Parts: sequence; structure tokens; C-alpha cells
Amino acid sequence: MIITLVESKRQYFKSAACANGATTGWNELETSFCQHVVCSGKPLVVPDALTEAELSPVGRRVRAYAGVPLTTDDGHVLGALCAIDDAPHVWTDKDIIILTALASGVMSEIHRRTAERAAHDAHLRLVAERTLAHAVQQQMPVGVMVAAVPSGRLVSVNAQMTAIFRTSFKAAPDLKSYHEMIGFHENGARYTALEWPLARSITTQEKVRGEEIRIQRGDGTEGVIRMSSAPVIDETGEVVAAVAVVVDLTDQRQAERAVRATNERFRFVARAITDVIWDWDITTNALVWNDSVETVFGHKQNEIYPEIQWWFDHIHPDDRERVIAGIYGVLDHGGTSWSDQYRYRRADETYANVSDRGYIARDSAGAATRIIGAMTDVTERSRSEAAIRFQAQLLNAVQQAVVATDPEGLVIFWNKFAENLYGWAAEEAVGQTIDDLTPSPFLREHGARILERGAAGEAWTGEFLVQGKSGKAFPALLTTSPVRDESGRVLGFVQVSIDLTERRNLEEQFRQSQKMDAVGRLAGGIAHDFNNLLTVIRLNTEIILEGFDPTDPRSDDVKQIRSAAERASTLTRQLLAFSRKQILQPRVLDMNAVVGNVEPMLRRLIGEDITIASSCAARGYVVADPGQLDQVLMNLVVNARDAMPQGGRITIETRNIDLDENYSSEHAPVVPGRYVMLAVGDTGVGMTQDTREHAFDPFFTTKEAGKGTGLGLATVYGIVKQSGGYVWIYSEPGHGTTLKLYFPEVSAVAAFATTDNRAASQEVERGSETILLVEDEAAVRGLTSRILEKQGYRVIAAQHGREAMDIASKELGHIDLVLTDVVMPGMNGRGLVERLTGIRPGIKSLYMSGYTDDDIIRRGFIEPSKSFLQKPFTSDGLLQTVRKVLDAG
Repeated sequence: MIITLVESKRQYFKSAACANGATTGWNELETSFCQHVVCSGKPLVVPDALTEAELSPVGRRVRAYAGVPLTTDDGHVLGALCAIDDAPHVWTDKDIIILTALASGVMSEIHRRTAERAAHDAHLRLVAERTLAHAVQQQMPVGVMVAAVPSGRLVSVNAQMTAIFRTSFKAAPDLKSYHEMIGFHENGARYTALEWPLARSITTQEKVRGEEIRIQRGDGTEGVIRMSSAPVIDETGEVVAAVAVVVDLTDQRQAERAVRATNERFRFVARAITDVIWDWDITTNALVWNDSVETVFGHKQNEIYPEIQWWFDHIHPDDRERVIAGIYGVLDHGGTSWSDQYRYRRADETYANVSDRGYIARDSAGAATRIIGAMTDVTERSRSEAAIRFQAQLLNAVQQAVVATDPEGLVIFWNKFAENLYGWAAEEAVGQTIDDLTPSPFLREHGARILERGAAGEAWTGEFLVQGKSGKAFPALLTTSPVRDESGRVLGFVQVSIDLTERRNLEEQFRQSQKMDAVGRLAGGIAHDFNNLLTVIRLNTEIILEGFDPTDPRSDDVKQIRSAAERASTLTRQLLAFSRKQILQPRVLDMNAVVGNVEPMLRRLIGEDITIASSCAARGYVVADPGQLDQVLMNLVVNARDAMPQGGRITIETRNIDLDENYSSEHAPVVPGRYVMLAVGDTGVGMTQDTREHAFDPFFTTKEAGKGTGLGLATVYGIVKQSGGYVWIYSEPGHGTTLKLYFPEVSAVAAFATTDNRAASQEVERGSETILLVEDEAAVRGLTSRILEKQGYRVIAAQHGREAMDIASKELGHIDLVLTDVVMPGMNGRGLVERLTGIRPGIKSLYMSGYTDDDIIRRGFIEPSKSFLQKPFTSDGLLQTVRKVLDAG
């Protein structure tokens, strides 16, 4: 027996019970005659397939066949139920009746299984839909409650309901349990269980829309909700459930109450203040004023046309276009506030100076909807401020520090020169005590007596050490005078002070110069007399040696005497060079050629662990003794070698330099003009300030006993001075040393002629940019600031990197350039520029240093591509370099 389902090209044996090898599953159509039964929809009986030609192909596998169709109620044939035999068989009517009955049973079973599968699938869909509905309900931003009808049993309550009521919901069995929710009517009466919208939808089967209820939450606080409910009707029209949706309005109502309170306060404030408040509705152009418009400007409310044009018409004609353009510029570009000062017409046709500011409200799309502003009459204040500004400008023009204090010593005025002198900006100084800003041991000791004299109407003048913001003390000359009113009462004090540092430096330089001259004269006299003695000694040793037999053992003793005399002669030559009394043979020299000629010999003087690098960029000539210049280079290189016991690098550089009046004022007795600079630098241990001050003293040395005479730099000093030049040391501990020698530049034709070699100054374009100047040397910082400000620049000065970073982070305006020293205590110039670039990406940088630029680059302080200004620099050199950096791309 086989149950088969037939397709167009194959058939499926659903069930097979026979011995001819047929199995369940897909089989070829030729396996049986079932396709004939399915196509005809009628029973087929074949006693012996081999006797029928059209059936013989199948007959090789199936000899006897009896099959009936499997037909659905609507007449569709699914397949066949058949009996087969591999031998001929005569089928009786009873066999066909049995097959037909069996086919009917098979179809009944198929119908039953189909119905079961459909019911199972429907159940799975219902479960999935309920699961999805529950998940959606739990994720909804509003509270949802579902109750059964008519019992009112809560079927589902989502998590948002728990958040809104701040309590967990128990399984409510019926409508009466709704009393556990606490809500109140507008009259304060509590909701009963059946008054809740969900209960009413269950009992009335009607919708309840947006009922606002004040509730008491589980934590005891109050809230406000909006509850809507409705019956749930199935496809048959039967009410199967009820659902309620709850929206939490608590925050919204609190915000609305806050807005109402703010509006109420605004109305009271608008009445109380003297400013003229205005409210412009941009969408309608309506304009509303508070009552101050009458008290301040004389315009009566009933005479004001309530549109924006009325306001515009009362702006002074010369200000109107600017003010209106400013307002619409802010509106069109997304601004949130506007302010301006202009003249506004009063009712009596006069004009008031007003300060006006408005704040802009915008909708969710960013469009401006209204502006609320306040207008202040500043006419009298403007006059007073103008007078005060003029007085302040007069005091700022004074090239002295002018400070005004109240009787208790609190600063009330601090002029520009005081900012430069003491380092405190006026904003920092005002309100502080003068003792805190300019501490001085002298003032702490004698301040009370000075105040007593001031209270008596007496002025006081004195010199003492004082400190500024940097903490570095400097000498100052201070005059303190009392300020009195008409009755003689002391209103405060005015202090005028100047920095005596430059004067003291010049005095010290003058004393040092006198000392060096005196020592030089003494050394020259000693060397002269000592040379005579050495001449006698040397001649006598030669005579004695001529009289001795070469084999005489005393010859060695005499030779030792002669050797000592020769060494002493070397010392006297150095003394003569220092005293500038050595006889020179000056020639016109190319400094580059001098360095090139002596450099191979210098390389032999140093060890293998030290390298020499030269950069000769000077143009022009100098007048000097070539032998003495060789001596100078040798002495400097040997000193540099000795300063680097672990090895290092020596740099030799030549360059043309302009030294102007500003430089000469700080480096007496330098004469302004053009010079050729010879610089020798090292990466050694560097010098302390005390060592620098005594470096040129004869016989001063920091080397071990027997390692040096102390005449190396003294000799260099003497040779340079005798050649009409100058020498300066730039050194700091741990940062190496650079000695710069300045020789007057001459032309080859005028080698020994008296000529004026000063270069004509180029006209430099004035500037208006803001420059952050960072220099730890107060005198250089002050002088550089003065030069830049005179050229039109705005200068913000800092004495070290930390202060510069603090200024840059607080400065509201744009900073165009940072001009910084390279070697400073704490943070060096390169580190400062890198940090400034992080907070101000567009800032430009210019480095400066007393070391030569090649020396600085090799030490890694700045990158070779960065701009560099070498000290000493002239005013023109400073301004031209700054302008070049600012104008660069």
C-alpha cells in the first residue's frame, strides 16, 4: 500500500508498505501509475501492466496496480492511495471499495492534521504578538495600564507607571482596588476608585480624554498627570479590555509656574528700575516700553506709536544706520545678544547718550522671535568718564610710575608706566595694598613715619630697593605726596617713582671700566719693568752658556733658567695685551678669512670628543693685528675646550651687526655704528653671574691650581679694546657660554681713515598688532616694550613662560605674535611656543637670544625654520624682524 502526492515531474511517497522496493520520499513518476489517477481524478485498476502497451514502461516495475484519488472537499486531487503488486493480480470490486474507504480515512486524517497545524500556528502568532505588545508597552515613554472587562483586573502595568507614581503596582483583582492610587480633583477632593478614567471606561465603555489629575506619589511628593482611557474592541465589536495612557506633567507644570513667577518679577523689576525696558516682538514688529520711557526721556505712553519704526526714528540721524545695521547683523547671524551706544532723542528734542543692550529669543528652528532690552541714559556718566579718561591719559603720558592710593594704602590708580616698571597690570593692582604690590624692607621699616609726614601735609623723597611682580628687587627713587580736599582732609596719596637700575648699571659699568683701566695701567707698567729684568736674565744665560763647555753639567741648570725666562716673557706679552700697550701691526682683514686660516690649527688643539663648527656670514672688513686675532681665537677655543671635560661642540660665527643708541645706552661705553661680530660658543658648564663679572680680571681663574694663569680672557679683552672693539659674555649655568667680540666695520679703501660707518635706517611700517613679550631680564623687557609700543604695537609683557601662559589663557583679545627669549628659568622659549600654539593655534613666534643663532639651533632650543633675532639687536633690526614675521604667510 502506498500513499502518494504527485507533482508535474515527480511524486512523493508519504507512506509505503510493499515489497517491491518503493520507499517514502521523492520518486520518479514512472515508479507507479499514480499520476494517471491524479490527472483523471478517477480510480485506476490494472491487473497486468505488461498486457497494456501504454502502461508497459511502468509495468517492468509494477505489474498489478489499483489506485483511488485523494480528493479534498472542494474537489482538488492531492494524490492517490494505491495497492501494487509485482505480479499480475485480479482486483475485485471489494478491493476497490476497501481502497475508497481507506482513501476517505486518509483524507480525514489529513484534514485533522492540517487543522491542528493551523491552530498551533495561530497560537504561536498570538503569543508573539502579545510578547511584542508587552515589550512595546514597557518601552513606551508614557505610563500604560491594561485592565480586563468587566472585572477591572489589572492585566498589565508598564515600568513607566512605576516611575510616574514612584511606587510598585500590585495585581489589582477588581475595580475597588483602584483606591490605592491617590489623586485629587481641582477642589481638593480625593478620587474614589470608580472615578479614575480607567474605571469609568470599564463601566461606561466610553473614552475619557486628557483628564489632568494632581497625584500623591509613593515617596510622599506631589505630581501632576494627564490620564486618557478607552475600551478595547475586538473584530466582533465586543469590548475585551480597557487601556489607560498616563503622561507625567510634573516638570512641565513646575516650569510653567517658574515662568509665571519670573514674568511677575520682571513686571515688578521693570517698574522699579530707572532703565528704560523695551520688548520688541519681531514677528509682528510690535514694540512695548515700560514706564521709565516717560521718566527718563519724557515720552508719554499714549503718545508712542507701538512699532519698532518709532524707536528707529528717534535715533540720531548720524547713528541710525550703524545701530540698525548692528541689530539686524546680530539677528541674521544667529547672535543671542546685542549692545551699542548711541544718541537718542528726548521728548524736548534734545539727545541723550544711551547705552543699550538687548537679548534675543529664538524658536526651535533658530529664527529670532523677540528682543528684550534695557536702555540706560549715560549722558552725565559719559561726560565724567571723558574727563577721567583725559586725566588718565595725561598721567599715562608721564614717563614715570604714577600710583594713587586711598588713606589706607589701597591702590585706586596705576598708570601705564607703573605697569611696565612693577609688572602688575592696572586691573591686578587696583584694590590691592601698595605694600603687597611693591614690597620693600625700607618701607616696612619707615612706612609709618612717611605716612605721618604725609598726614601732616609733607612730601617725602627717597631711594631704596623695591620689588615688583617678578619678586626681583631693583633700586627706585620714590616721591610720596598727600592729596587733600578743601578742608585739608587727606583723601589719599600720590606716589611717583622711577627705576634707577639703568643709572646704577651705567655707574657700575663706569666703575668697572675705571677698574680695568687702572689694572691695565698697573699691568702694563709691571710688564714693562719686568721685561727689562727678563732681558738681562736671558742675555746673561746666553753669555754663560757660550763660556761653558757643552759637556759641563752646569749647562742644564742655566738652560732651565733660560726656559723659565721664556715662559715669563709669554706672561708679560699677555699682560701687555691686556693693558693695551702691546705694539700692534694693524691691517685690513676679512674676518671670515682669519677664521678659515686658523681653524685647522684650532682643531689640533682640542680633543677628539669635541667638534668645531663655523658659520662665517660677515661681509666687510675690520682693522686689527692678524696675529693678535689668531691669539684671541686660540684663547677662546682653549677656554671652551676646558669648559667641556666630557666633550661637546664649539661654534665659531661671524656676522654684521648694527649697534644703535638703545644698545649703547645699556652697554657703556659702546659707540653706535656698524660692527663685524666674532662669536665663539660652547656647550660647556656655563658661568654664574659672579664668574661673568670677574671673567676679564687678570689672574682670575676657575681652573685648578697649575691649570691656568687667569690671563686668557684678560688678553682677549685687551686685544679687542686696543683694536677699538668691545666684548660681551652671554652665559648661564648648564647652558654653555658664548663670547661676542665686536670690531668696527671699515671698507678696504678707508682702512685707516676716519669714517662714519653707521647704516641708514630704513623706514619700517608702523604696526597695530598685539605682541606677547617674554623676557626674564627686566631691563631688556622694558626697553623692548618701549620700542615696540612707540611703533604702534600693543605689548603684553611677561618675565617668564609660566606668566606668559597665564596671560595667554586669560587675555580675551587676539595675540598676533609671541616674542620670547630662548633661555629662561623654568620653561624655555621653545616649550612656551609649543604650549601657546595649543591654546592659540594662529599665533606667530619670534625667538631672541644672546647666543648666536647657529649655536641655539645646534643645542635644539628652536627649529632651524623658525624666526630668530640675535642679541644685541638694534631698534631697526627689532622692528624690521617683527614686521617681517607678522607679514609672513
